[in-house]
Amino acid sequence: MNKAKVVVQHGPDPATLAYNAIKDVFDDDVRGKKVLLKPNTGRKGPARSGLCTHPEVIRGLISFFQENGAAEIYVGDGPLFGVDEWEALASAGIMDVCQETGATCVDLDAYQPVDMLIKDAEIADSLKVSSFMKQVDFVVSVPVIKTHMYTGVTLSIKNMKGCLYKKEKTKLHRIDKAPPDRSKGLTLDYGIADMAAILMPNYAVIDGIVCMEGFGPSAGSEITLDAVVASKNAIAADLVAIRLMGMGWDDVPHINLIRHKLSLQLEDIVVEPLDFMKFSKNFAPASQLKLKIVYPNINIVEKGACSACSATVMAFLKAHGDKFSGDLKFTLAAGKDLAEDDVIGDTAYLVGNCTAATAKKSGFSFCKGCPPVGSSLLSFITGKEAW
Repeated sequence: MNKAKVVVQHGPDPATLAYNAIKDVFDDDVRGKKVLLKPNTGRKGPARSGLCTHPEVIRGLISFFQENGAAEIYVGDGPLFGVDEWEALASAGIMDVCQETGATCVDLDAYQPVDMLIKDAEIADSLKVSSFMKQVDFVVSVPVIKTHMYTGVTLSIKNMKGCLYKKEKTKLHRIDKAPPDRSKGLTLDYGIADMAAILMPNYAVIDGIVCMEGFGPSAGSEITLDAVVASKNAIAADLVAIRLMGMGWDDVPHINLIRHKLSLQLEDIVVEPLDFMKFSKNFAPASQLKLKIVYPNINIVEKGACSACSATVMAFLKAHGDKFSGDLKFTLAAGKDLAEDDVIGDTAYLVGNCTAATAKKSGFSFCKGCPPVGSSLLSFITGKEAW
């Protein structure tokens, strides 16, 4: 196998870092071609906070492709259900960058879906993908480095999940099928590996300027690396990124599964500079165990929950979790696959419209919304507002 070159740029200017990083790895002719920069803007949040891709990283990439003759440069994502992509791009500072540079913002969910079959799939035989992906010549995945409650990390491969059409983004969370080998990963990990077979980006440029650790991907804490990682091989880029997060090469199941499918050996990865680990930091993991330690009175049960309801629960805990102490103990439950046994015997609060059937069977009420917002969940629990 050919060597997989990965470049790590470090310094104070994000736009320059991104420009130099893609310049060092891009070896195609982009003249007259259409390019999609796919950032992580599935959620609405403040710019430069680690929640969404840094706007100056996008600026640097736009500059590179403009200077190299790209015909059209698009920037956009397919947001979580209930999120307005235009608002997400604006709050992240990316819409301003596009307006200043002449790049075009897109909402991938505004385009009709294409049902794509997955050859040799282990979990997902097919997935509906935004048809906009068929309208461009190059796709560059531009995620921000974050920990993730269910997949360990979310980097350039998982970032492509935003290209799935609307609620199809929740499909990998809802598949009721045992993983082929639980020692190698959970059902979601195998599902992401299947998705990668049809949504592998042409290049990866990973934003490590302001990152997120802890309860990612939405309720974690900021941590800075001031680095950008780039490669034509997205899996190689992700592997180097997890090393910069202080993790081992084999610590992330979905990346391992894809790496083995592609027969990528660690010795085939060439990183510049060789001493790139001098830029690394140890990221606090996003673990359910840690969640129980921090909030011992709140039991979290999620079965078949999409990222939207999961994010609501995490955001609620971050904002209000420390308000519940003493003898008050309860369960927060989310997901369409909850069973009655998951909530019986506890004071339980069910989160989101998809828990309605479980609520009816168990006798507990549910907080309406798809997803509900954190403030309504707080009102629901404290009894100031009820459904």
